[in-house]
Amino acid sequence: MTGVPARHALVIGSQCRAMGTLSRLEQAAEELHAVLTDPAIGGCLARSGPYPSLLVGIDLEPEDVVKSLREATRQAKADSAVLVVALLGHGFTTQQQTDLYYMVHDSTVDSTLSAVEVGPLLAAMADEAGVDGVIALVDTCRATGAVPDASRLAGGVRSGRARLAVLTAAAADEEAHDMRLTFALVQVLKEGLSKAGDAVYVDPILIEELRKKISGQTIGRSDYDNDPFPLEGMWLARNLRRAEGADDDVVGPLGRQELRQAVEMWRAQRQLPERLTRPALDELYDFVNTGQADDETRRVWRERVRGVVAALKECARIAEILGQLLADVMTSDLLRAAGRLAGFPPQAAGAAPLRNLLEHAALRAQSIGRPPWQGLARFLAALVHQADLDSEGTTRLREWAQQHQVVAEFNDALEEFAEERQRRGVRLVVSLAGAWTGWPEEVDAWLLRPGTALPAQQRFTCESADRSGAGKAIGEALKWARSRLPSPELLENVDVAAPAHLLAQWQPEEERVGRYFLGTQHAVLVRWSGRMDLAEDNAEINDVARRNLRAMAFRAVPVDWVDPSVLGDRTRLERGLMAGRYDTAVGVDHYPEDLCDVLETLLPYAPIVLWPRVDARPASGRLRELVEQRWHELPNGFTDAYRARWDAHEDCPLCLGDIRAVWHDEAWLDFCRPFENRTVAAPEEDL
Repeated sequence: MTGVPARHALVIGSQCRAMGTLSRLEQAAEELHAVLTDPAIGGCLARSGPYPSLLVGIDLEPEDVVKSLREATRQAKADSAVLVVALLGHGFTTQQQTDLYYMVHDSTVDSTLSAVEVGPLLAAMADEAGVDGVIALVDTCRATGAVPDASRLAGGVRSGRARLAVLTAAAADEEAHDMRLTFALVQVLKEGLSKAGDAVYVDPILIEELRKKISGQTIGRSDYDNDPFPLEGMWLARNLRRAEGADDDVVGPLGRQELRQAVEMWRAQRQLPERLTRPALDELYDFVNTGQADDETRRVWRERVRGVVAALKECARIAEILGQLLADVMTSDLLRAAGRLAGFPPQAAGAAPLRNLLEHAALRAQSIGRPPWQGLARFLAALVHQADLDSEGTTRLREWAQQHQVVAEFNDALEEFAEERQRRGVRLVVSLAGAWTGWPEEVDAWLLRPGTALPAQQRFTCESADRSGAGKAIGEALKWARSRLPSPELLENVDVAAPAHLLAQWQPEEERVGRYFLGTQHAVLVRWSGRMDLAEDNAEINDVARRNLRAMAFRAVPVDWVDPSVLGDRTRLERGLMAGRYDTAVGVDHYPEDLCDVLETLLPYAPIVLWPRVDARPASGRLRELVEQRWHELPNGFTDAYRARWDAHEDCPLCLGDIRAVWHDEAWLDFCRPFENRTVAAPEEDL
């Protein structure tokens, strides 16, 4: 387990032709989805693409519902996550049974095959190994019929070690009205519960509050919890009302998880307090140092508890210091950027980046044989670098490093980040934009260096309009760029921009330039030259890409995958793109025969597009798993992966080097800004 556990959501709202239109269904589904995916409340990941986290429609079929539930379960399993599911709409039970059937467009009460039986699906989802638990909201008539028979869970593949909580809008013989449960729940989650702790659960406290707000139908719940090793409590949402007065609670989910585990292994009867305040940590620290050891289960865990408490106390102290030093510049984006620079996975930031990243640095970013505070020293150095902290602030943090005997680690990290910034700032951009159908007759090059107002530019003529001619022109561009760099600066980074038809057939890093492949001595990033075109819509697509990139920073693996069925309906895909449903990276999980056309379709909308090489073997979902595992290394990780692929790859299964990518980060979008058709200043009026 690393970082903060992920959470997934799926909200489905379906109209049924035979039962009449529910006028508030769409609104209810959208508001519930917004609350569940709000980082400050529900904390679930929002998804777009073919299986979005919000599915509302008037023409849904049973297969649409079942496939969406299965895909959400698969993603929750991949992340070892809690899955929150909501079914909104119509439901019915048969005359002799109480099993609930969820109704879609063509469902009728005299055909169970036309609807979706809910109970067995919920049981199967909770019983799926790897899923950390399922919370289900069922806002339909006769909703209690959705609660599965406990025997389905007790006798499942997990031998009963599953968790399932179900919140229902009506008894098995009652009607539900006007989406009352959903709207009341949204209100409760937005306002918080005064009687609850840090989080809202599907428990008597929530039910009591909902019943106060809803009349005419019986709000109920069912809770099955038989997993002895959950990642965390199966909470529905963070409790905002409690959180408003919780400034004294200084420990986040990771810290609480680490401390709970250590305490339980040390003293089985010792329980953590609900509020982990500074005084509570001080009290526990004193108890560890002075308490009797007669009931210890394993004495080694005493030292583990001591270390975790000391780390959490130090995190709280550093958070106060940083709050003073960075008061004018601290933002969530700044903190996340510093976390990435320090090498932390994106999910480490969570909903409270400062606290969570400090805890990750102190508890997870530690190397065996290194000083115990080196993770924190590296993160503090990343913050200094990212925020361009003044000398006074840097000196104060260096004093902290001296006190904890990690000043060398702190200074080493600062030097590493400064050198990396300088290296990455020196880039050669090579554009093959003039190749409308085949290979270009000319290649344009720009040399970017930190501290220069405008990049140097040069055009190189290709000896022939083919791959060989383009490769030789790129070689000439490299010679030109090196001649303009003063010693000891080296050219390490090369961006190659090309149109879609070349991206679909060409691996620029494998192009021989001089004695070596281009990627042997250079980190090569592939870009789409279309964002450099002097087109009317380039400012629009680049601004959308900027917004999407910033939103992607909040997601652990921000990739929407498309499979052959999605590409087979190109009209629907294009409508989805125009509607903004694909607002992250887009991954093609197979090699399409019409790859050029696919890239032409996707590249104006997606800042990042991934696909496998034609000779790769991405079977059984391995491509998706590989991207999920290695996402935090990208795009820099491609350089070593491509080099490794050149050696003895014949018998190698799918690896990162088999994945092609067109990657547009904010640095590239900034480079493209001069090509955008923007009005820099208002024209002067005639006098």
